[in-house]
Amino acid sequence: MGQDFAPATSGDHARRSGPDAGIRVCRSDDVAEHADNISRWHQEYEQLSGGVFAGCIREMLSEEGPRLQVFHEYTEQETSQQCGPWSGSVWMGLPDLSRTGEVRFCGRPHNDGVHLMMARASSGFTLRTPRDFGIYGIVADEGWLASRLDGRHGRRLEQLLTHGSVASRALSPARHSELCFLIEGLLDPAGVRSETGDLCTELVDLLLDSLGDQPQPSARTVLEQRRFDVVMQARRLALHPDIAVDGVDQLCERLHVTRRTLQNHFNSVVGMSPKDYLKRVRLNAVRRELQHGCDPARCVHDIAMHWGFWHLGHFSHDYRELFGELPSQTLKRSLAGV
Repeated sequence: MGQDFAPATSGDHARRSGPDAGIRVCRSDDVAEHADNISRWHQEYEQLSGGVFAGCIREMLSEEGPRLQVFHEYTEQETSQQCGPWSGSVWMGLPDLSRTGEVRFCGRPHNDGVHLMMARASSGFTLRTPRDFGIYGIVADEGWLASRLDGRHGRRLEQLLTHGSVASRALSPARHSELCFLIEGLLDPAGVRSETGDLCTELVDLLLDSLGDQPQPSARTVLEQRRFDVVMQARRLALHPDIAVDGVDQLCERLHVTRRTLQNHFNSVVGMSPKDYLKRVRLNAVRRELQHGCDPARCVHDIAMHWGFWHLGHFSHDYRELFGELPSQTLKRSLAGV
């Protein structure tokens, strides 16, 4: 992905329970803390829709034999996710049965039914998720997956991945329901845990069969890749406040695109205008700085100015609209260690 993420840490507002029969449940009311709650991942989330965040992870992590991680993730608000599973693994994900709204996987919209998605940890992946969204994740060692594929119809892992990094396949309603049922069986604390190994193997084989059932989807076109790369580059610029980019016009100059082209790229990849999306990215960056590692001597005004918010009144209004509280409240709670 060309993006480095800070090591995961436990959030102050995260509420953890378990493990109960091997199932770990973790709830959070902050999007950045929620992103840290998936074990062994390194990733960064931004909240894009306004309101107090609510998220929950239900997770099973098996260390016996091939390492396998199965989880369900729920996010109440719209999010932009830069995801990095643990090294040497392959991620497979599918929305749950209550899916609403459009999902964008590595910039490509999935609005024609439910898709099973797949990505190597070495490349990472991005998701743009709607409100009230639930998704299952299955993560396994790449070598073990490749060996299972070699024994099933002679398929190799590379053949299931577009450009050697990511792939997706549309699922029939029946197959989608079957997969969700199996995963919920693994995540049920009241389930028969002695059968976990067999259920995991059955699930992985069914997922691999699902990826191979459908015809190879069209590869990402040069234009699609260009759009995605431009948006990701714009995001990286927004997250480096020391690089002076004042407004969309200067951003276009830096990226060597016209204003209309930039608008079209953002609408295609994230479904938002560059101005709105990048402002939310920077507001999330402010919130992370207010919550973690903030110098007590620095005030909200200093931090806001550092991230390019020159009008404190407008900044406070936008911050409250997005996160449901004033920036001063975030800072006060952080300094109090709550």
